[in-house]
Amino acid sequence: MNTLGLGNFPIPGDPRFPLNAFYQKPKDKNETDQLQQYFLQLRQELGLRLAHKVFETDKPSKWWMCFSKRKFMDKSLSAPGH
Repeated sequence: MNTLGLGNFPIPGDPRFPLNAFYQKPKDKNETDQLQQYFLQLRQELGLRLAHKVFETDKPSKWWMCFSKRKFMDKSLSAPGH
């Protein structure tokens, strides 16, 4: 999950960013870099905290795992072909 957090990802203003309607495009290069660092930190922290919640015991939480088969914003957590 950490690798996914470090990968290339769109930020507000990028045509691939799914929530462009809710965010303004960064004003300059400095703001773009700052926003990219913020989203990188957010993705890493969210991945770490979510992993701790899903695997609190030796077995995955049934409540959290029920979401693994569902899509959110046309994204899926399931492996391709499943």
